[in-house]
Amino acid sequence: MAHDHDHDHDGFHVEVEHTAPCVAKVRFQVSASEHREMRMRGLKNYGSQTRMKGFRPGKVPTQVLEKQFGKEVDRAVIEHFVQHAYEHAIKDHELRPAATPNVDLDSIEVAGNEDWAHEFDVLLRPTVELGQLEGLSIESQPIECGDEELEATIQNIRREMSVPEPAGDEGLTEDGMAVCKITFTREGKDEPVMERDGLRLSPKSTLRGIDEEAFTREMTGAKEGETKTFEIEFPDDFPDEESRGKKGQCTVDVTQAFKIVPPDDARVFEEFKVEDEAALAEAVRDRVLTAKREQEDQRIEAALLERLLDAHPMELPAPLVQEQVDHKVQQVTGELQSQGLEGEALEARLAEETKNAATAAERGMRAVYLIEEIARKQELLVDQKDVETEFASIAARNGVEPDQVRKYYQEEKLLQQLGLELLERKVRSFLRESADIREVGSSD
Repeated sequence: MAHDHDHDHDGFHVEVEHTAPCVAKVRFQVSASEHREMRMRGLKNYGSQTRMKGFRPGKVPTQVLEKQFGKEVDRAVIEHFVQHAYEHAIKDHELRPAATPNVDLDSIEVAGNEDWAHEFDVLLRPTVELGQLEGLSIESQPIECGDEELEATIQNIRREMSVPEPAGDEGLTEDGMAVCKITFTREGKDEPVMERDGLRLSPKSTLRGIDEEAFTREMTGAKEGETKTFEIEFPDDFPDEESRGKKGQCTVDVTQAFKIVPPDDARVFEEFKVEDEAALAEAVRDRVLTAKREQEDQRIEAALLERLLDAHPMELPAPLVQEQVDHKVQQVTGELQSQGLEGEALEARLAEETKNAATAAERGMRAVYLIEEIARKQELLVDQKDVETEFASIAARNGVEPDQVRKYYQEEKLLQQLGLELLERKVRSFLRESADIREVGSSD
């Protein structure tokens, strides 16, 4: 039913009372005549749209419509007045809802031709009186890339661009990689306590409980088809509980052995679109410095936002905080139970997790309200162009089309969350760009 009718008369009355921090109680009254008029209007609306055998369009008797559509009309009329009360409360009392109220329409009873009334709570956004936002003083860390760091970064890039090739008769080198089947056997037990197939190991990736030097020494030079056996003391978190802390053996069957072949200079130069080592060093240094600048910008933004959060205490709508806490605790409960935790141990962990969830929920909610208030004051907006740009960026990172990203966010109902993330970025950038940033040690 449409909600565009005016009810500013004696037949419909709305009152608002602030009953708790961030909570307003909306009470409304509907006269019998007002309800009856809206109900008849609803029945006529059904009649004009309904075709029934034996009746001309729009000429279906009221009693026939009443019998077939009465219950639907009753619910629609009640929903209409609830919605209208909500809209009046927001407009006339300048309420700022934190969430749409959840009103149980089925609990509202309207008796015959009598006046009726109902009430519901509206959770409100906290009032945030913003203090200083611009010119906040903060120190920045120096951004540098020395020769040693540069050389280590280039070596790491070459390592990441390396490709595995069959090790052949040479066997594994220390930086090689093997695909193995691992079998664990405990002393005094003939059957394996655990097996793992397809595990990737290198001579330097020693399994816990095995002597590192012995593992590296024996695995270096290992070839496909060979088997290596090691003494092991099972660690305290070993999956088989009975084996924890006890001794046994670990058998490593090498099913595939690879050597890691680094790229030649031509391939690295092509990747960075340079022609020689000097140009490569410059390009890598620029990449490192850019990444460090972005990281430092993020650190500064986070520090400024944390400072503002500490400077802007606020009352929160408690039911919304509790809703987030309950959801988190329910999720954690399932995870802990799946790990076998129960009884007093489970209760103790849940008490701790509940406390942590409450702290996180309150902090996160305060951050959201503060960010939105700063954005409102500074007229920072997220428009469709911002969203489409973000879709294109996400698509480029994942090698898909922007339409696929857009469809995903729509289907998963993540557009509102994305909008808030983009708004937070704009607020963070504003805080950083308007701050008084000084390098560490600067006297200016």
